[in-house]
Amino acid sequence: MPDNPGDQVPAFLLIAGSGPTDRNGDSVILPGSIGTLDFLADELARNGFASLRFDKLGTGATGVGGLTNEDIGQLGFDALINEAADALRFLAAQDGVDESRLGAMGHSEGALIALALATGKAGDVPALTSLALVQPASERILDTLTRQITAQIDTAVGGGALPPEEGDALRDALSGAVAELRADGTVPDNLPPPLQNAGLVPLNAKALAGEDRLDPIVLAGEVKPGTPVLTSCSAKDIQVRCEDVDRLDAALAQTTLTAIKLTDTNHVLKVVGDRPSTGAEYVEPLPFSPQFATDLSGWLKAL
Repeated sequence: MPDNPGDQVPAFLLIAGSGPTDRNGDSVILPGSIGTLDFLADELARNGFASLRFDKLGTGATGVGGLTNEDIGQLGFDALINEAADALRFLAAQDGVDESRLGAMGHSEGALIALALATGKAGDVPALTSLALVQPASERILDTLTRQITAQIDTAVGGGALPPEEGDALRDALSGAVAELRADGTVPDNLPPPLQNAGLVPLNAKALAGEDRLDPIVLAGEVKPGTPVLTSCSAKDIQVRCEDVDRLDAALAQTTLTAIKLTDTNHVLKVVGDRPSTGAEYVEPLPFSPQFATDLSGWLKAL
């Protein structure tokens, strides 16, 4: 809550990105503090907005609740959408929250979930009157994986670490796996180890197929006309490209759009300056982007 709330304050649901990312934006994959969602919550409070953030399934205090990996595999991507919908209902019911001024703020993959909430893909939820899509996933997940894995293969072949014929075999196997996922929601169990290490395993099949059915560009076009929407991207972001966010922005033409363009900031909104982002610096105690904070504040004041 803000330090000095009125009787009823507007509020945002904060939604974390992909992987084992908890309510603060921290991940067990990278030991240390990332803190992106914590930063966003502080910025919202500073501007008079309440917020709710939560540990999604498999993270933080929520954990796995006694479920096995196989159980979680059967839940699919819908589990993440459904828990965000429950969180939105919970937020709307809190004392001091103005139910008529609710927003969703998603980071990375969380932006896709925010779009799903805003476009009726989560069933009956409180109406959202604003959306913030921070460094948003802006293409279908299997397109993203194909692009990223192909780039890794090309680099390995170009650097001599992988023979060209093995690179071709990996590309063919990747193409076949994506086609099978989109056709019947399954993944071959005999894919080459590099593809399995990238998450293309049967246990992830239902989640990948379910997420891939949600095209951010299509969802963006379904957002209610006139909705205030904020997007952000950065030239230093190694996970989300500004050119993809530009396409998302174009699909949001019916909304009231504010697009933040950053130049020296990584995917988790930390300033890296002139150095390249590799992902390893996500846990470094770098400052969060003052430009993002300023532009966010201006957008919030207009809501």
